[in-house]
Amino acid sequence: MKNILLILIFSVFANSVFSQEIHEKYQYKKEKSSNSTGWNITDLDSLVLYKNGTFHRTRLYLFHEVVYSEIKGEWKIKNDTIYLNIQQQKENKSDKKWKKIKASLQYYKKRRKLKPINGLEFRATHYLKRLKNK
Repeated sequence: MKNILLILIFSVFANSVFSQEIHEKYQYKKEKSSNSTGWNITDLDSLVLYKNGTFHRTRLYLFHEVVYSEIKGEWKIKNDTIYLNIQQQKENKSDKKWKKIKASLQYYKKRRKLKPINGLEFRATHYLKRLKNK
């Protein structure tokens, strides 16, 4: 069941990835299962920066509840800081339409990792890691 869910999520993501030229890809993935409680924790996060100045980010967190979000907009880099200007958002996988929003996130780019600087993820315990270009 878990593998099917991952395939579905990343197949939609892969469709948008292969249709544009990619500047950089970042990802975070953590899967943990507890034998004593019987709970499984899945935390997936991916960010793709396209060469045309747009980005797409997908986030999935499964534990007691499912937290899913997709955001897209424009990005720019200035002095090792990546600025994401969020323009559209989906809060549910089943949403057909994107909701227009105005928000921003900032990340400090350190070697192969992105560290959150502001926004909701300021106290995030994980960093997005850059994937190697093939």
